[in-house]
Amino acid sequence: MDVIFDFFQYIINLGVSVMMPLIITILGLIFGNKFSASFKSGLTVGIGFVGLNAIASLMMNAISPVTQALVEEYNFKLTATDIGWGVGSSLAWGTEVVPFVFITIIATNVIMIALKWTKTMDVDIWNFWQPMVIASALYLTTNNMFIALLSAVVNMAIIFKVADWTQKDLDEVLGLEGISFPQIQSSGWAFIGYPLNWLMDRIPGVKNISWTPEKVQNRLGIFGEPMLMGLFVGGLLAAVAKMPLNIILQTAVTIAASLVLMPKMVALLMDGLTLISESAQEWMQKRFPGRELYIGLDSALGIGHPYVLTTGLLMIPFALILAFILPGNKVLPLADLTALPYFMVFAILPSKGNLFRGLVSGIVFTTIILYCSSYAAPIITQLAVQVGYQLPEGTNEVTSLAVGSQWYT
Repeated sequence: MDVIFDFFQYIINLGVSVMMPLIITILGLIFGNKFSASFKSGLTVGIGFVGLNAIASLMMNAISPVTQALVEEYNFKLTATDIGWGVGSSLAWGTEVVPFVFITIIATNVIMIALKWTKTMDVDIWNFWQPMVIASALYLTTNNMFIALLSAVVNMAIIFKVADWTQKDLDEVLGLEGISFPQIQSSGWAFIGYPLNWLMDRIPGVKNISWTPEKVQNRLGIFGEPMLMGLFVGGLLAAVAKMPLNIILQTAVTIAASLVLMPKMVALLMDGLTLISESAQEWMQKRFPGRELYIGLDSALGIGHPYVLTTGLLMIPFALILAFILPGNKVLPLADLTALPYFMVFAILPSKGNLFRGLVSGIVFTTIILYCSSYAAPIITQLAVQVGYQLPEGTNEVTSLAVGSQWYT
């Protein structure tokens, strides 16, 4: 067991840009492609992830000082500090339940595919940390391994079904043919995003507000293009944070560049996945006529849509305002403010790309995230102490908006 876990841990530690080419190459061989074609597909996917992560890092490096300045400028004082998904994931991968949960998730996916209960083949191994952190919290509080493993089965079974159900909109709105998102912190919001969209369809006046990319660009002309939207949003956030003029300009241009370059990296990544997706369908048709198979990947592909990214960025000031005014909230949003675009995929998808409805849904999502993060803070703090994490000086509790985004777990 330890040898198997150590092997997978080694692969995961290589990072997504190395891990995904290995997985895609192996899948290509399993589905009957030549090694050269499989390797090329895997490498293209790896390059796409390198580009996507590089642009995301560029954006986060530009926006992080702005979020820090917003917190300091407006004197937000709350008791539980948001340490971010990066630390949260490292806590999840560092507990004793990890090898058992890891195998349980893979077994759940294989069994569900075999029994025709899902079409999603989840290769997004890195994001197993999301059910792992819940299982770890349950094991910490109950000391019952069965309950911890059962939580992983239930939570991932739910998200596999959600990934199947929402795939058609990923195809239609994001252009991700044959790709699904079995990621709890992103796709779990489909349960709330779709009902909210249904409700807004029935509210007089609201139902007629349509800020789709095509309509916005028609109304605003060049000012409705993603690059200029990014320029405005980035510059506005930095200006509200009272940053120096040079930082305002640099932030504005960086966010503008992110909105232009991210879709290009997603397109490159999709080029690499096309062969695997097609061969997976052929493989399934030969063995199971009439069945489809989706490749489950990171929802990072979702932020290639300019309105997903825009909604996430606009939620940064909303998250800080909500943190201050919501009764009972104790979370100081900080590290995960830059991860908000990942939580907003299903604020935009249900309405087929309506920015207005995305912002309304995003406010609802963020409110729930803050309350869930507050609720989780004592347990996350215990987990952090258990695995040896040093709490920041002056901090009573730590939590993560990413953990809070896993609301249904």
